[in-house]
Amino acid sequence: MIFDKNMWAHIGKGFFVKDCTIGFEDGRLGFLLVEEGDADNRDEAWETRLVAVKLELPVDKRFFVRSGDNMGSSTLSSAWAPDQSEFVMVDTFRRVWSYKPKEYKGSEGSIPFDTKGHDYGSAVTKVVRVGTTVYAIGAPFRIFQRTKGQQWKEMAGVPIPAAFESGDRKKIIEAVADSMFFDLAGFSNTDMYAVGDAGTVWHFDGKRWQQIPFPTNVQLNTVACGENGDVYITDIRGNLWKGGGTKWSLLCEMDQSLPFTDSAWFNGRLWCANDYGMYVLEGKKLVAAHKAKSDPVSNEVALHSHRIDVSPDGKQMLVCGGDGAALHDGKKWTLLFSGMSLVD
Repeated sequence: MIFDKNMWAHIGKGFFVKDCTIGFEDGRLGFLLVEEGDADNRDEAWETRLVAVKLELPVDKRFFVRSGDNMGSSTLSSAWAPDQSEFVMVDTFRRVWSYKPKEYKGSEGSIPFDTKGHDYGSAVTKVVRVGTTVYAIGAPFRIFQRTKGQQWKEMAGVPIPAAFESGDRKKIIEAVADSMFFDLAGFSNTDMYAVGDAGTVWHFDGKRWQQIPFPTNVQLNTVACGENGDVYITDIRGNLWKGGGTKWSLLCEMDQSLPFTDSAWFNGRLWCANDYGMYVLEGKKLVAAHKAKSDPVSNEVALHSHRIDVSPDGKQMLVCGGDGAALHDGKKWTLLFSGMSLVD
């Protein structure tokens, strides 16, 4: 366990683990913790914590914690060398927390977005890593690349829907509901796929973005790049699509009330996760990871498998959820912590 009871009481007790990331050097991990609470009896914002871990240090010195309110809608990622080697957290309103050991920590300026002529600001749905670079994605079909010096660059090439410049409030409201990117993944920074509302898929070839025809117009929630150039996309019902370029086919039908939040390729298999748990692709079916025929996940790991992050080198997969997290090193799972076992 990376926590002892004393450190858990100070850092994690009363919080759930919303997101996680494998840090920029061996033994560094990051977690996004949000205070547990009853939304019906809450007058103030939930406290949010960015927790960075350096495993090689003694338990009383291995944690960096940044706390604050009103960041509960955030997601978390980390850049790796040769980029910034930092943890980055962004919320819906483009507000940013970052941490680079011995250089900077805490809040910084929001991701800039020029609203002139658009009649609408930009919202971030997710912060992700492709290769070693962090990106923030969201609306209206926006992609922001994290660059050196704690800066962000809005990627050109994906147009803002014309309705946002129409001045027609009804059209703008309708466009807001159909202009979110929900995920971004790539084989490299010059071969990326972004997916979102209304069956929207865009591909970046290193020079330009191009919209890709897709067989459905439902909301697309996750995208992952697998072996042999195959790309996997899940939609709002959990259905799994496989393909690339202009060729796509429905691989697996699901009927979930909650879409997947993350999907990733690891150890030769596709993994998908949401608050219901984690699934793995076996043949042409997504099955609960703890019920898989090949290398099933233990119940204690499955309990904490609601979010997924895979290291850029593909050697490790980190999962989190509830009050715990676990790490796979390519050979076996290690339960990093479970809050239930850290309280008296």
